[in-house]
Amino acid sequence: MSIAKDEDRIPRKVHWFRSTTFQVLVVGGVFFCVRAPFHSIGGFADIELLQAPGMYNALSALGAGGLATPWYANATAAAGYVFMAFMCIVGGIIVGKIGVRMSLLISSTGDIVYAGSLYLNSKHGTQWFLMFGSILSGLTDGLMYAVEGPIITSYPEPDRRGRMLALWVALRNAAPVIGGAIIFGINSSINASGAVSLDTYLAIIGIMCAGPFIALLLSHPRHVQRRDGAAIVLRETGWLVALAEWWSVVASRNMLLLCPLFFTSWFYGSYIGTLQTQYFNVRTRALCAFVIPMGDIAGGFIVGYFLDNTRMSIKQKARAGFAVLMTCNLALWIWTAVVTQQLENSRPVIDWTSPLFGRTFTLFLLFDVVTMATQTALFWIIGQMSNDFVVLSYMTGTLRGVECAGQAVAYGIKSSDTTDWLSIGFNVGLFVLAIPFAWAVIRKIGVESFEEGELDAGSTDGKREAPDSKEELA
Repeated sequence: MSIAKDEDRIPRKVHWFRSTTFQVLVVGGVFFCVRAPFHSIGGFADIELLQAPGMYNALSALGAGGLATPWYANATAAAGYVFMAFMCIVGGIIVGKIGVRMSLLISSTGDIVYAGSLYLNSKHGTQWFLMFGSILSGLTDGLMYAVEGPIITSYPEPDRRGRMLALWVALRNAAPVIGGAIIFGINSSINASGAVSLDTYLAIIGIMCAGPFIALLLSHPRHVQRRDGAAIVLRETGWLVALAEWWSVVASRNMLLLCPLFFTSWFYGSYIGTLQTQYFNVRTRALCAFVIPMGDIAGGFIVGYFLDNTRMSIKQKARAGFAVLMTCNLALWIWTAVVTQQLENSRPVIDWTSPLFGRTFTLFLLFDVVTMATQTALFWIIGQMSNDFVVLSYMTGTLRGVECAGQAVAYGIKSSDTTDWLSIGFNVGLFVLAIPFAWAVIRKIGVESFEEGELDAGSTDGKREAPDSKEELA
C-alpha cells in the first residue's frame, strides 16, 4: 500500500468517517478499550503503556492470589515478549494478506483472555493459565503493533503527522487514566502492601470487551480520504515477493543501525516496575496508575507538536529532538542510581505520606514523559524513511519486535532476585552503545533520500524526496 504521486493528488473535502483523523481515532480507540485499560492494571508495578511490561508485573503487584512473586511474574513477561517480538517482526506479512481491519479485530482479543487469566489466578490460583494468556497476548499484541504502526505513520498528511502521533498517544493513555481512576477509587483505602480488590479486574475487563467492536469501524485503505487528495493504493504481492520485500527491509543497513536504540527504548520497564512492586504500597501504586499515564500524554503531545513545527527544517527537528531525548534519558538513569541507593539503605514501604514518595514518584512520572516522547520520535523518524504502507508495516513491526526482544531480556534479568545495579548498568550501557549507531541514520533525515532498493523494495514511490533547499543540506 502506498501514497499516490504528487500529480495524482487533488485537494478535496473529506467525509469524517473516511478521514485519516478518524482512522487514527479508531486505532487509538482499540487501545483505549483493550490495551490501555489493561495497562492500568499493570500500572501498579509499571506504568508503561506502549509495550505493556507492567501488565505482567501486575501479577505480583495485584497480589495474584498470593501465588506469583515478582520474579515469577517477570519470567512470565519474558515468555510473552518472545512471542510478541516474533509476531511484531513477521506480522506485516500477515497484515498484507488478511487486511488491516481483520488484523486489528483479531489483535484486539488476546489481552481480554490474558486479563481473565489474571482474575482467575487471583481468585483460584490457576497459574498455568497465566503462561497461556501471556503467550496469546504476546502473539495478538505483536499483530496489533504491526497494523497500527503503518496506519499512524502513513495515513496522516505530512504536515499533520506529528499531531496525529500525539493524538494516538493521548488516546492510548487516556484509558489508563480512567482505568487508574477506577483502580484508585476501589483501592485507595488499602494502606498496606498486597493484593487489590478482585472488583478491579472485573471493571477493567468490562471496558476491554468493547475493543473488538471498535476495530470494525476501521475503513479499508482504498476508502480512506486524505485532505491533500492523495489516494492510499493497495499494493498486492505474492507470498514469495512479500517475504523477499520483508527481508530487504528488516535486514537493511539503516534498520540495523536503529535496532540498538529500538532494543533499549523500553528496557527500563522491568526495573522501574519492580521498584514500584517492592517499595510502594497498594494505594500508592493505585495513585501511580491514575496519575503517571498523564505523563505519557504530555510526552507525546510535546514532541508531536515540536515535530510539526514549520519554523524548523526536518533535519533540524530530527537532530535537535534526538540530542535532547538522549540527554534526558541518560540524566534520568543518573537520578535512578541515586534513588536506588536511598531505597536500598532504608528499605521502606512507601505510602504517599512517606518522605521518599516525592522523589520516587517524580522519577517514575518523568520516565514515562521522556520514554513516550522518545517512542513518538522513533515513529516519526521511520515515517520519514518511507511512504509505502507495506514497507512501513515491516519497519514499524521491526521497531516493535526489537523493543519486545529487549524487554524479554530485561524481564529475564529481573526474573530472579538479581542486584538492582545490574539492571541500571545494562540500561545505561545499552543507551550509550545505541547513540552512535542511531546517529548514523538520524543525520540523514532531511538531508539524504533513503534508497528505494534499501527500504522500499516493492514500491516505486516510497522514496523520500531529496531536500529542497540548500539551507536544509547545510
